[in-house]
Amino acid sequence: MTCRTIALCFTDTQSAETLAATGAALARRHGAHLLGLHVLPDPFVHPSTSIYLTGEIVTQIRTGQRDTAHQIETAFLKAAESEGVTPEWRCLEARLVTVGERLCESARAADLVLVARPEQGGGGRPQEELIRNAGRPVLMIPPGYAPATLGASAVIGWSATREATRAAHDARLLLNEGAEVVLLSVEKAPDPQERDYPANEMAAMLSRHGLKATVTHRVPNERRIAEVIEREAFETGASFIATGAFGHSRAYDFVLGTVTHDLMRDAKRPVLFSK
Repeated sequence: MTCRTIALCFTDTQSAETLAATGAALARRHGAHLLGLHVLPDPFVHPSTSIYLTGEIVTQIRTGQRDTAHQIETAFLKAAESEGVTPEWRCLEARLVTVGERLCESARAADLVLVARPEQGGGGRPQEELIRNAGRPVLMIPPGYAPATLGASAVIGWSATREATRAAHDARLLLNEGAEVVLLSVEKAPDPQERDYPANEMAAMLSRHGLKATVTHRVPNERRIAEVIEREAFETGASFIATGAFGHSRAYDFVLGTVTHDLMRDAKRPVLFSK
């Protein structure tokens, strides 16, 4: 698999430098086109304030938004220059849709989409919309991440689902020849007399692509599944985690939470989400 277009979706200034540096390094490694995206949200005042948005107020809001966009663009161009890649900057206006929806329109033409992991306690709505609706693998970068080679190894969260299958295939975008891959199933281990056919067949497929793939089962006991995946990644020294995302309905996600939300909130290393 080749990666020829990488889209960076910027949502704030705090994470801009980290996201730009990581994306530029990936673009250099893959010889990829680097696209920087940022969306100016529609001017909004909470109804409880009962403020009518006059032209002057709208102008002030837009000025602040454009200042933010300029700071992000500067970080993006600087990172691209330092890695010797050619950047394309695109600043868009929401125009009556959400920031995430507008980002999805451009991100769908990319091989790989990069976003920053939301800060603790911060919102992650644009990131979630990209994962759910862009139709592309989304690599989420944690705060303060120092760009490193991502292709040496990975832990792939495995289950016999469409989303996990997509993740296993999408992970090949980032993996080097000979990379070590753990297909991790977090559930009761299969009976010793039975073969775990889906996982073993997926490992065989990855091996045919020149990867060193193994299948591992872990019983969660009292731990959350995301915690088990993260521990496995730490113990194996994985460069990144790949996992299927949002395999349940939105209602289920809202009431019970998901592995996806846990990793979006807490992951200490890059996570590739596939939907």
